[in-house]
Amino acid sequence: MAKKKTIAKKETLKGRVFVGTSKGVYPYSVLQKVEMASSLSSKQLEESQSWMNVNDLIAPPYSAESFLMLYESNSTFWRCVNQLAIDVAGLGYAFHLKDGKEENKQELARLNLLIDTLGAEESLRKKWKELLVDWGSIGYFGLEVVRNIKGDIVQLHHVPAHTIRVHKDKKKYAQSRNNKKVWFKKFGEPKDINYKTGKQGTVPFKERANELIFYKNYYPKSDYYGVPNILSAIGDVIGMLGLRDYNLAFFENFGVPSSIIILEGEWDEGSADKVSDYLNKEIKGTENAHRSLVVSQPENCKFTHVPLDTKVKEGSFRLYGNDSRDRILIAYSMPPERIGIRVTGALGSNVAEEATKIYVQSVVEPLQEDLEDIMDMILQSEIYQFKFADVDTRDNDALSEKLRAEVKAGIKTRNEARIEMGLQPYPEGDTFLVEANLVEVGTVEEE
Repeated sequence: MAKKKTIAKKETLKGRVFVGTSKGVYPYSVLQKVEMASSLSSKQLEESQSWMNVNDLIAPPYSAESFLMLYESNSTFWRCVNQLAIDVAGLGYAFHLKDGKEENKQELARLNLLIDTLGAEESLRKKWKELLVDWGSIGYFGLEVVRNIKGDIVQLHHVPAHTIRVHKDKKKYAQSRNNKKVWFKKFGEPKDINYKTGKQGTVPFKERANELIFYKNYYPKSDYYGVPNILSAIGDVIGMLGLRDYNLAFFENFGVPSSIIILEGEWDEGSADKVSDYLNKEIKGTENAHRSLVVSQPENCKFTHVPLDTKVKEGSFRLYGNDSRDRILIAYSMPPERIGIRVTGALGSNVAEEATKIYVQSVVEPLQEDLEDIMDMILQSEIYQFKFADVDTRDNDALSEKLRAEVKAGIKTRNEARIEMGLQPYPEGDTFLVEANLVEVGTVEEE
Protein backbone atom coordinates (compact mmCIF):
# COMPACT_ATOMS: atom_id res chain seq x y z
CA MET A 1 0.00 0.00 0.00
CA ALA A 2 1.52 3.33 -1.09
CA LYS A 3 2.18 5.96 1.54
CA LYS A 4 0.53 9.34 1.17
CA LYS A 5 2.86 12.25 0.70
CA THR A 6 2.67 14.92 3.37
CA ILE A 7 2.55 18.35 1.83
CA ALA A 8 3.94 21.09 4.07
CA LYS A 9 1.75 24.23 4.16
CA LYS A 10 3.51 27.48 3.62
CA GLU A 11 2.88 30.19 6.27
CA THR A 12 1.68 33.46 4.91
CA LEU A 13 3.76 36.21 6.46
CA LYS A 14 1.91 39.48 7.03
CA GLY A 15 3.83 42.60 6.31
CA ARG A 16 3.93 45.56 8.73
CA VAL A 17 4.04 49.14 7.58
CA PHE A 18 5.97 51.75 9.53
CA VAL A 19 5.83 55.49 9.08
CA GLY A 20 8.66 57.87 9.90
CA THR A 21 7.69 61.13 11.64
CA SER A 22 9.58 64.05 13.16
CA LYS A 23 9.20 62.39 16.56
CA GLY A 24 10.28 58.88 15.53
CA VAL A 25 9.16 55.76 13.60
CA TYR A 26 5.72 54.32 14.46
CA PRO A 27 3.56 51.46 13.12
CA TYR A 28 0.95 52.72 10.67
CA SER A 29 -1.83 51.07 12.72
CA VAL A 30 -0.88 53.17 15.76
CA LEU A 31 -1.00 56.38 13.74
CA GLN A 32 -4.42 55.35 12.39
CA LYS A 33 -5.76 55.03 15.96
CA VAL A 34 -4.36 58.43 16.90
CA GLU A 35 -5.92 59.96 13.81
CA MET A 36 -9.29 58.38 14.61
CA ALA A 37 -9.11 59.64 18.20
CA SER A 38 -8.32 63.18 17.05
CA SER A 39 -11.31 63.12 14.69
CA LEU A 40 -13.64 62.55 17.68
CA SER A 41 -13.18 66.10 19.03
CA SER A 42 -16.09 68.54 19.46
CA LYS A 43 -17.41 70.08 16.25
CA GLN A 44 -19.26 73.02 17.84
CA LEU A 45 -18.46 76.63 16.95
CA GLU A 46 -16.26 78.59 19.32
CA GLU A 47 -17.17 81.94 20.84
CA SER A 48 -16.49 85.04 18.76
CA GLN A 49 -13.10 86.60 19.47
CA SER A 50 -14.36 90.19 19.27
CA TRP A 51 -13.35 90.80 22.92
CA MET A 52 -9.74 89.69 22.40
CA ASN A 53 -6.99 91.85 23.87
CA VAL A 54 -3.21 91.68 23.38
CA ASN A 55 -1.45 88.29 23.81
CA ASP A 56 -4.68 86.51 22.69
CA LEU A 57 -6.30 87.19 26.07
CA ILE A 58 -10.09 87.38 26.20
CA ALA A 59 -11.72 90.31 27.97
CA PRO A 60 -14.64 89.47 30.31
CA PRO A 61 -18.17 90.27 29.07
CA TYR A 62 -18.69 92.71 31.98
CA SER A 63 -16.25 94.89 33.88
CA ALA A 64 -15.16 93.20 37.11
CA GLU A 65 -14.33 96.60 38.62
CA SER A 66 -17.93 97.75 38.04
CA PHE A 67 -19.28 94.74 39.93
CA LEU A 68 -16.85 95.45 42.78
CA MET A 69 -17.94 99.10 42.93
CA LEU A 70 -21.57 98.01 43.35
CA TYR A 71 -20.56 95.32 45.86
CA GLU A 72 -18.84 97.80 48.15
CA SER A 73 -21.61 100.41 47.79
CA ASN A 74 -24.69 98.35 48.71
CA SER A 75 -25.06 96.69 52.12
CA THR A 76 -27.51 93.99 50.95
CA PHE A 77 -25.26 92.93 48.07
CA TRP A 78 -22.22 92.96 50.41
CA ARG A 79 -23.90 90.87 53.11
CA CYS A 80 -25.33 88.31 50.65
CA VAL A 81 -21.89 87.65 49.15
CA ASN A 82 -20.05 87.51 52.49
CA GLN A 83 -22.69 85.39 54.23
CA LEU A 84 -22.68 82.87 51.39
CA ALA A 85 -18.88 82.61 51.66
CA ILE A 86 -19.15 81.94 55.41
CA ASP A 87 -21.95 79.39 55.02
CA VAL A 88 -20.08 77.45 52.32
CA ALA A 89 -16.52 77.37 53.67
CA GLY A 90 -16.33 79.34 56.90
CA LEU A 91 -17.68 76.80 59.38
CA GLY A 92 -14.76 74.35 59.36
CA TYR A 93 -14.00 71.06 57.60
CA ALA A 94 -13.36 67.38 58.28
CA PHE A 95 -12.06 64.25 56.54
CA HIS A 96 -14.63 61.52 55.87
CA LEU A 97 -13.83 57.93 54.94
CA LYS A 98 -14.65 56.94 51.36
CA ASP A 99 -17.05 54.05 50.86
CA GLY A 100 -15.44 50.71 51.65
CA LYS A 101 -12.30 52.24 53.17
CA GLU A 102 -10.94 51.74 56.69
CA GLU A 103 -9.33 54.21 59.09
CA ASN A 104 -5.69 54.96 58.34
CA LYS A 105 -3.91 57.10 60.94
CA GLN A 106 -0.84 57.57 58.78
CA GLU A 107 -2.86 58.91 55.83
CA LEU A 108 -4.93 61.12 58.13
CA ALA A 109 -1.75 62.58 59.63
CA ARG A 110 -0.40 63.26 56.12
CA LEU A 111 -3.58 65.11 55.14
CA ASN A 112 -3.63 67.22 58.31
CA LEU A 113 0.04 68.12 57.84
CA LEU A 114 -0.61 69.06 54.20
CA ILE A 115 -3.58 71.23 55.20
CA ASP A 116 -1.41 73.00 57.78
CA THR A 117 1.27 73.53 55.13
CA LEU A 118 -1.19 74.87 52.55
CA GLY A 119 -2.58 77.28 55.13
CA ALA A 120 0.79 78.36 56.53
CA GLU A 121 0.55 82.04 55.51
CA GLU A 122 -3.17 82.36 56.22
CA SER A 123 -5.76 79.79 57.19
CA LEU A 124 -7.33 77.64 54.49
CA ARG A 125 -10.73 78.89 55.68
CA LYS A 126 -9.71 82.51 55.05
CA LYS A 127 -8.39 81.63 51.58
CA TRP A 128 -11.67 79.98 50.64
CA LYS A 129 -13.66 82.93 51.96
CA GLU A 130 -11.65 85.31 49.76
CA LEU A 131 -12.16 83.03 46.74
CA LEU A 132 -15.91 82.82 47.37
CA VAL A 133 -16.22 86.59 47.78
CA ASP A 134 -14.67 86.87 44.30
CA TRP A 135 -17.09 84.26 42.97
CA GLY A 136 -20.10 85.93 44.57
CA SER A 137 -19.26 89.49 43.54
CA ILE A 138 -17.58 88.95 40.13
CA GLY A 139 -18.62 85.45 39.02
CA TYR A 140 -15.32 83.54 39.06
CA PHE A 141 -12.18 82.97 41.13
CA GLY A 142 -8.56 81.90 40.68
CA LEU A 143 -6.61 79.62 43.04
CA GLU A 144 -2.84 79.49 42.48
CA VAL A 145 -1.22 76.09 43.05
CA VAL A 146 2.54 75.97 43.80
CA ARG A 147 4.57 72.76 43.41
CA ASN A 148 8.10 71.98 44.56
CA ILE A 149 10.80 70.56 42.29
CA LYS A 150 9.49 67.02 42.96
CA GLY A 151 6.03 67.99 41.74
CA ASP A 152 4.34 67.97 45.16
CA ILE A 153 1.75 70.66 45.93
CA VAL A 154 3.12 72.81 48.76
CA GLN A 155 1.25 76.14 48.61
CA LEU A 156 -2.14 77.59 47.67
CA HIS A 157 -2.75 81.29 47.04
CA HIS A 158 -5.79 83.42 46.25
CA VAL A 159 -5.40 85.41 43.02
CA PRO A 160 -7.76 88.45 42.93
CA ALA A 161 -10.30 87.61 40.25
CA HIS A 162 -10.51 91.09 38.75
CA THR A 163 -6.83 90.83 37.74
CA ILE A 164 -7.20 87.54 35.80
CA ARG A 165 -7.58 87.20 32.03
CA VAL A 166 -8.21 83.91 30.20
CA HIS A 167 -6.18 82.95 27.14
CA LYS A 168 -8.12 81.96 24.02
CA ASP A 169 -6.98 78.31 24.26
CA LYS A 170 -8.18 78.09 27.92
CA LYS A 171 -4.91 76.39 28.87
CA LYS A 172 -3.23 79.41 30.43
CA TYR A 173 -4.11 82.63 32.23
CA ALA A 174 -2.49 86.00 32.77
CA GLN A 175 -2.63 88.30 35.77
CA SER A 176 -2.36 92.00 34.92
CA ARG A 177 -1.58 94.53 37.62
CA ASN A 178 0.19 97.91 37.66
CA ASN A 179 1.23 97.51 34.01
CA LYS A 180 2.91 94.19 34.84
CA LYS A 181 1.89 90.71 33.76
CA VAL A 182 2.56 87.14 34.97
CA TRP A 183 1.33 83.88 33.49
CA PHE A 184 -0.20 80.72 34.94
CA LYS A 185 -0.94 77.42 33.27
CA LYS A 186 -4.16 75.47 33.73
CA PHE A 187 -4.12 73.05 36.68
CA GLY A 188 -2.95 69.63 35.52
CA GLU A 189 -1.52 70.89 32.21
CA PRO A 190 1.66 68.81 31.65
CA LYS A 191 3.52 71.25 29.39
CA ASP A 192 5.53 74.01 31.06
CA ILE A 193 5.30 77.70 30.17
CA ASN A 194 7.43 80.67 31.22
CA TYR A 195 5.73 82.74 33.92
CA LYS A 196 7.12 85.98 32.42
CA THR A 197 6.37 85.45 28.73
CA GLY A 198 3.71 82.72 28.64
CA LYS A 199 5.78 80.87 26.03
CA GLN A 200 5.70 77.07 26.02
CA GLY A 201 8.85 74.94 25.91
CA THR A 202 11.73 73.77 28.08
CA VAL A 203 11.70 76.18 31.01
CA PRO A 204 14.09 76.28 34.02
CA PHE A 205 12.36 75.41 37.30
CA LYS A 206 12.58 78.95 38.71
CA GLU A 207 10.95 80.40 35.60
CA ARG A 208 8.12 77.86 35.29
CA ALA A 209 4.61 79.24 35.65
CA ASN A 210 2.53 78.02 38.57
CA GLU A 211 -0.81 76.34 37.97
CA LEU A 212 -4.21 78.03 38.35
CA ILE A 213 -7.57 76.51 39.21
CA PHE A 214 -10.17 78.73 37.52
CA TYR A 215 -13.75 78.24 38.74
CA LYS A 216 -16.65 80.19 37.27
CA ASN A 217 -20.39 80.67 37.67
CA TYR A 218 -21.72 79.45 34.32
CA TYR A 219 -22.84 82.20 31.96
CA PRO A 220 -24.39 81.10 28.61
CA LYS A 221 -23.00 84.06 26.65
CA SER A 222 -19.34 83.41 27.50
CA ASP A 223 -17.17 80.31 27.11
CA TYR A 224 -14.40 81.91 29.15
CA TYR A 225 -15.89 83.77 32.14
CA GLY A 226 -18.76 83.59 34.58
CA VAL A 227 -20.96 86.35 35.99
CA PRO A 228 -22.25 86.89 39.55
CA ASN A 229 -25.83 86.14 40.56
CA ILE A 230 -26.38 89.87 41.12
CA LEU A 231 -26.44 90.41 37.34
CA SER A 232 -30.22 89.89 37.25
CA ALA A 233 -30.67 92.51 40.01
CA ILE A 234 -28.17 95.15 38.87
CA GLY A 235 -31.00 97.61 38.25
CA ASP A 236 -32.18 97.19 41.84
CA VAL A 237 -28.69 97.87 43.22
CA ILE A 238 -28.37 101.01 41.10
CA GLY A 239 -31.87 102.10 42.16
CA MET A 240 -30.97 101.72 45.84
CA LEU A 241 -27.83 103.78 45.26
CA GLY A 242 -30.04 106.46 43.71
CA LEU A 243 -32.24 106.48 46.83
CA ARG A 244 -29.15 106.78 49.00
CA ASP A 245 -27.79 109.70 47.01
CA TYR A 246 -31.18 111.43 47.04
CA ASN A 247 -31.38 111.21 50.83
CA LEU A 248 -27.78 112.41 51.18
CA ALA A 249 -28.59 115.43 49.05
CA PHE A 250 -31.66 116.11 51.20
CA PHE A 251 -29.61 116.10 54.41
CA GLU A 252 -26.84 118.15 52.81
CA ASN A 253 -29.56 120.74 52.31
CA PHE A 254 -30.23 120.44 56.07
CA GLY A 255 -33.61 118.89 55.45
CA VAL A 256 -34.94 121.87 53.53
CA PRO A 257 -37.45 120.34 51.11
CA SER A 258 -37.78 121.28 47.49
CA SER A 259 -39.76 124.47 47.25
CA ILE A 260 -41.02 127.25 44.99
CA ILE A 261 -40.09 130.87 45.74
CA ILE A 262 -42.54 133.38 44.25
CA LEU A 263 -41.57 137.04 43.97
CA GLU A 264 -44.54 139.23 43.11
CA GLY A 265 -44.40 142.95 42.36
CA GLU A 266 -41.61 145.28 41.25
CA TRP A 267 -38.49 143.81 42.88
CA ASP A 268 -35.01 145.22 42.23
CA GLU A 269 -33.19 143.67 39.32
CA GLY A 270 -31.20 140.59 40.39
CA SER A 271 -33.27 139.98 43.55
CA ALA A 272 -34.44 136.58 42.32
CA ASP A 273 -30.85 135.47 41.63
CA LYS A 274 -29.69 136.61 45.09
CA VAL A 275 -32.47 134.66 46.85
CA SER A 276 -31.77 131.58 44.74
CA ASP A 277 -28.02 131.75 45.41
CA TYR A 278 -28.58 132.10 49.14
CA LEU A 279 -30.92 129.10 49.31
CA ASN A 280 -28.70 126.90 47.10
CA LYS A 281 -25.30 127.83 48.56
CA GLU A 282 -25.46 129.57 51.92
CA ILE A 283 -27.81 127.34 53.95
CA LYS A 284 -26.71 123.89 52.68
CA GLY A 285 -24.82 121.61 55.05
CA THR A 286 -25.08 121.14 58.80
CA GLU A 287 -22.50 123.86 59.45
CA ASN A 288 -25.01 126.39 58.07
CA ALA A 289 -27.93 125.19 60.17
CA HIS A 290 -30.39 127.74 61.56
CA ARG A 291 -29.15 130.57 59.35
CA SER A 292 -31.73 133.22 58.57
CA LEU A 293 -32.61 134.89 55.34
CA VAL A 294 -33.24 138.66 55.61
CA VAL A 295 -35.13 140.13 52.67
CA SER A 296 -35.70 143.83 52.10
CA GLN A 297 -39.16 143.70 50.65
CA PRO A 298 -40.14 146.69 48.48
CA GLU A 299 -43.54 148.25 48.90
CA ASN A 300 -46.39 146.46 47.14
CA CYS A 301 -44.17 143.42 46.56
CA LYS A 302 -44.78 139.93 47.85
CA PHE A 303 -42.39 137.07 48.82
CA THR A 304 -43.97 133.60 48.96
CA HIS A 305 -42.22 130.34 49.95
CA VAL A 306 -44.16 127.18 48.96
CA PRO A 307 -42.61 123.86 50.16
CA LEU A 308 -43.29 120.90 47.89
CA ASP A 309 -44.98 117.91 49.52
CA THR A 310 -42.46 115.09 50.29
CA LYS A 311 -44.73 112.62 52.09
CA VAL A 312 -45.85 110.70 49.01
CA LYS A 313 -42.29 110.68 47.68
CA GLU A 314 -40.88 109.34 50.96
CA GLY A 315 -43.47 106.55 51.17
CA SER A 316 -42.97 105.45 47.57
CA PHE A 317 -39.19 105.50 48.03
CA ARG A 318 -39.46 103.23 51.06
CA LEU A 319 -41.58 100.71 49.16
CA TYR A 320 -39.23 100.84 46.18
CA GLY A 321 -36.21 100.31 48.46
CA ASN A 322 -37.80 97.28 50.16
CA ASP A 323 -38.75 95.74 46.80
CA SER A 324 -35.24 96.27 45.45
CA ARG A 325 -33.70 94.73 48.56
CA ASP A 326 -35.97 91.68 48.21
CA ARG A 327 -34.94 91.18 44.57
CA ILE A 328 -31.27 91.21 45.58
CA LEU A 329 -32.03 88.54 48.20
CA ILE A 330 -33.84 86.49 45.54
CA ALA A 331 -30.79 86.70 43.25
CA TYR A 332 -28.74 84.86 45.91
CA SER A 333 -31.64 82.78 47.33
CA MET A 334 -30.66 84.35 50.64
CA PRO A 335 -33.10 84.15 53.60
CA PRO A 336 -33.39 87.68 55.01
CA GLU A 337 -32.72 86.52 58.60
CA ARG A 338 -29.24 85.34 57.67
CA ILE A 339 -28.15 88.88 56.84
CA GLY A 340 -29.85 90.52 59.82
CA ILE A 341 -33.24 91.45 58.32
CA ARG A 342 -36.00 90.66 60.80
CA VAL A 343 -39.18 89.16 59.38
CA THR A 344 -42.27 89.72 61.52
CA GLY A 345 -45.62 87.97 61.43
CA ALA A 346 -47.38 84.88 62.70
CA LEU A 347 -45.54 82.58 60.27
CA GLY A 348 -42.16 84.34 60.55
CA SER A 349 -40.31 81.59 62.45
CA ASN A 350 -41.63 78.66 60.39
CA VAL A 351 -41.06 80.44 57.09
CA ALA A 352 -37.51 81.41 58.12
CA GLU A 353 -36.57 77.83 58.99
CA GLU A 354 -38.02 76.49 55.73
CA ALA A 355 -36.33 79.23 53.67
CA THR A 356 -32.97 78.43 55.29
CA LYS A 357 -33.34 74.72 54.44
CA ILE A 358 -34.10 75.55 50.80
CA TYR A 359 -31.13 77.96 50.67
CA VAL A 360 -28.77 75.33 52.12
CA GLN A 361 -29.97 72.52 49.85
CA SER A 362 -30.14 74.51 46.61
CA VAL A 363 -27.21 76.94 47.00
CA VAL A 364 -24.77 76.08 49.80
CA GLU A 365 -24.48 72.30 49.42
CA PRO A 366 -24.03 72.22 45.59
CA LEU A 367 -21.30 74.86 45.89
CA GLN A 368 -19.66 72.93 48.75
CA GLU A 369 -19.58 69.78 46.61
CA ASP A 370 -17.79 71.59 43.77
CA LEU A 371 -15.17 73.03 46.12
CA GLU A 372 -14.74 69.68 47.90
CA ASP A 373 -13.97 68.10 44.52
CA ILE A 374 -11.27 70.76 44.02
CA MET A 375 -9.76 70.00 47.44
CA ASP A 376 -9.82 66.23 46.77
CA MET A 377 -8.05 66.89 43.47
CA ILE A 378 -5.35 68.80 45.39
CA LEU A 379 -5.00 66.41 48.36
CA GLN A 380 -4.97 63.20 46.26
CA SER A 381 -6.15 60.75 48.95
CA GLU A 382 -7.56 57.33 48.09
CA ILE A 383 -8.97 56.82 51.60
CA TYR A 384 -10.45 60.14 52.79
CA GLN A 385 -12.71 62.82 51.32
CA PHE A 386 -12.52 66.50 52.23
CA LYS A 387 -15.84 67.82 53.57
CA PHE A 388 -16.91 71.32 54.60
CA ALA A 389 -19.02 71.62 57.76
CA ASP A 390 -22.78 71.76 57.22
CA VAL A 391 -24.90 74.79 58.03
CA ASP A 392 -27.11 74.23 61.10
CA THR A 393 -30.65 74.95 59.90
CA ARG A 394 -32.34 74.13 63.19
CA ASP A 395 -34.38 76.61 65.22
CA ASN A 396 -32.49 76.15 68.49
CA ASP A 397 -35.11 77.89 70.63
CA ALA A 398 -37.90 75.67 69.34
CA LEU A 399 -35.70 72.56 69.56
CA SER A 400 -34.73 73.40 73.14
CA GLU A 401 -38.38 73.68 74.20
CA LYS A 402 -39.23 70.39 72.47
CA LEU A 403 -36.36 68.50 74.12
CA ARG A 404 -37.18 69.99 77.49
CA ALA A 405 -40.74 68.66 77.28
CA GLU A 406 -39.48 65.21 76.17
CA VAL A 407 -37.04 65.01 79.11
CA LYS A 408 -39.78 65.99 81.58
CA ALA A 409 -42.09 63.33 80.15
CA GLY A 410 -39.40 60.62 80.39
CA ILE A 411 -39.23 60.19 76.60
CA LYS A 412 -35.51 61.06 76.40
CA THR A 413 -32.63 61.19 78.84
CA ARG A 414 -30.81 64.43 79.56
CA ASN A 415 -27.77 63.18 77.66
CA GLU A 416 -29.85 62.31 74.60
CA ALA A 417 -31.22 65.84 74.63
CA ARG A 418 -27.74 67.36 75.07
CA ILE A 419 -26.31 65.34 72.19
CA GLU A 420 -29.16 66.45 69.92
CA MET A 421 -28.35 70.06 70.85
CA GLY A 422 -24.69 69.49 69.98
CA LEU A 423 -23.50 69.47 73.60
CA GLN A 424 -21.29 66.98 75.44
CA PRO A 425 -23.01 64.36 77.68
CA TYR A 426 -22.18 64.02 81.39
CA PRO A 427 -22.02 60.91 83.69
CA GLU A 428 -25.30 61.47 85.56
CA GLY A 429 -27.35 62.23 82.46
CA ASP A 430 -28.31 58.75 81.26
CA THR A 431 -31.32 58.23 83.56
CA PHE A 432 -34.94 58.92 82.64
CA LEU A 433 -36.87 61.55 84.63
CA VAL A 434 -40.59 62.16 85.10
CA GLU A 435 -42.13 65.19 86.77
CA ALA A 436 -43.01 64.44 90.42
CA ASN A 437 -46.37 66.22 90.37
CA LEU A 438 -47.98 63.66 88.08
CA VAL A 439 -50.62 61.80 90.22
CA GLU A 440 -53.20 59.21 89.31
CA VAL A 441 -56.77 60.54 89.33
CA GLY A 442 -58.77 57.54 88.13
CA THR A 443 -59.51 55.36 85.12
CA VAL A 444 -61.68 55.73 82.05
CA GLU A 445 -65.28 54.69 82.86
CA GLU A 446 -66.69 51.80 80.86
CA GLU A 447 -69.76 52.49 78.74
